[in-house]
Amino acid sequence: MTLAFLGSGALLAGLVLSAFSALLSFWAGWSENPVMIQVGRRAFYATAAMILIASVLLEAALLTHDFSLAYVAEHSDLSTPMALVAAAFYGGQEGSLLYWALILGMLGSASLLASATLGLRLAAYAAGIMAAILSFFLVVLVLVASPFDVLLITPPDGLGLNPVLRDGGMLIHPPVVLAGFASFAIPFSFAAAALLAGRSDATWISHTRRFALVAWGLQSTGLVLGMWWAYHVLGWGGYWGWDPVENVAFMPWLATTAYLHSSQVQERRGRLRGWNFGLVILAFLLVVFGTFIVRSGIVPSVHTFAVSAIGPWFFGFLGVCLFFSVALLAWRSGSLQGRGEPAPAVSREGAFALQNLLLIGVIAVVLWGTILPLVSGMAGQERVVGAAYYERAAGPLFAAILALMAAGPLVPWRHAGAPLLRALRWPAVGSVVVVATLLAVGVRSLPALLGVPLAVAVATTVVYEYVRAAGRWRRAGGGWSRAVALATRRRRHYGAYLAHLGLAVVVVGLAASHFWQQEKDVTLQPGQQVSVAGPGRRRRRPGRVALLAAGEGRHPPARAAGLGGRLHTHLHRRRATRAGRPLRARRGDEARRSNARTRPRDLRRAWRPVVDPCRDQYHSDRRRLRGACRHER
Repeated sequence: MTLAFLGSGALLAGLVLSAFSALLSFWAGWSENPVMIQVGRRAFYATAAMILIASVLLEAALLTHDFSLAYVAEHSDLSTPMALVAAAFYGGQEGSLLYWALILGMLGSASLLASATLGLRLAAYAAGIMAAILSFFLVVLVLVASPFDVLLITPPDGLGLNPVLRDGGMLIHPPVVLAGFASFAIPFSFAAAALLAGRSDATWISHTRRFALVAWGLQSTGLVLGMWWAYHVLGWGGYWGWDPVENVAFMPWLATTAYLHSSQVQERRGRLRGWNFGLVILAFLLVVFGTFIVRSGIVPSVHTFAVSAIGPWFFGFLGVCLFFSVALLAWRSGSLQGRGEPAPAVSREGAFALQNLLLIGVIAVVLWGTILPLVSGMAGQERVVGAAYYERAAGPLFAAILALMAAGPLVPWRHAGAPLLRALRWPAVGSVVVVATLLAVGVRSLPALLGVPLAVAVATTVVYEYVRAAGRWRRAGGGWSRAVALATRRRRHYGAYLAHLGLAVVVVGLAASHFWQQEKDVTLQPGQQVSVAGPGRRRRRPGRVALLAAGEGRHPPARAAGLGGRLHTHLHRRRATRAGRPLRARRGDEARRSNARTRPRDLRRAWRPVVDPCRDQYHSDRRRLRGACRHER
């Protein structure tokens, strides 16, 4: 009970401080009062400290099994391993919002500490915008979804963590993705502050690019971990199913990728200023839109929370952010026009511009596929697109992006000449060799004949650039110390090549697993085995999926929870794998009805009858608990 009161007080104090910081920072920036600017910044630091205190208190309540808190009772129990009990901090609606606010407060404080060189007005406006965003989250945490709600009747045990989340991946994927989502608010705040202050130069880019890289890196890591977790836990037959929540996590990553490239054009040539502002704003709006999709539950997904009162709040927040951003861009549109002659089409600037257009095209494709059920549902007939839509619409765009990644680093700034053609021969030769090899081994799939050679061309370009750099280092002399100094001076340049190389490896892996898979659906009983490509490749491994067994006598329960009458059953599936692809044992009537081959992208739909009732029953138990034990704040 004490922890609940202290936590609620910390959140309320944080709300007061963040609102004070927002109002004071805007006023101080407008009047350019350095003393008040510093006071507003310190109020933001105090807000972050209050959120940190509330987070520590909630974690302490979880680890001590303080079931007087509704959040602790709903998301943990005595039998849950301690690591997963700690992870329950961000495993529920309220806790994940608090975690989001914590990351924003910590990273926002770091960005403000490093903003001394940006000028008084810009730094003050950035603090005000971040404080305003943080105030919204604190309003929701205090008034709508508090993690410190108290039960009048303390139960002896809790409901436990959502069964879908009972996995080691819970310790790594959600915190990284949520941290990435929260990080996108920092570049947005400084971009909007630059517009408010009338600063359209590249000063704000040089400061926020580091935090944009942090957000991009966190989101990249979160997406890869999510792909692993999807395959590991849900058994979809793949790592990416174009799920709506996967899509809304992917789109901000695409927008930030475009910004990280186009920002170089503004820094070096002073062009694309309005475009860069638009990309940063778009990335944040996509984050807010994705949060609305996840928090509202209006789109069916294994990732979404149940439909709750929090959805309209985020919808309203999205509307406010959209109106503010559009009005700000329209207000400053006159000062965002480029100066000088347009850049030649065949130049580094032209390559970046084309790459940005292609990435925006991919965002448009993914966004339309995500919102189509909502749009068509309002028209009276709900329509849903499958993986084939995304592959056919976005596949050619991704191929063009890979081709640009292979040629773009070799294209010089301003004008390209004969040296470009000589440099392009290396990635061209590499791709031709791979195409010939694939044809020789009997590959006839057009996507495979495009994707793998283009990825090899990207890798060849990276290797070629590193070889050229090594030659320059050798000619410069000075040994390893001189080479390290030169590499450090151009670390952005060579670090970008490492990112290109990593993406090329990912593309090869995606293509190999997608186009060379061998899959067969079989029905297995416990203890049975199946051979894959001969007896020498026989493998048997149990997988586990948490199921609700209430009312289904055919599933013996592994244990019974003390609240809500919920039973947990573990369904053991014997999975034989080849190259990481599972041979799934299908259960019951579904297995008897059809022995037809199931495509990997259809497996998520087959598993929804397992995951959705599990999640729905979990949220039903939460509502039953809150109804039986009236809580107070």
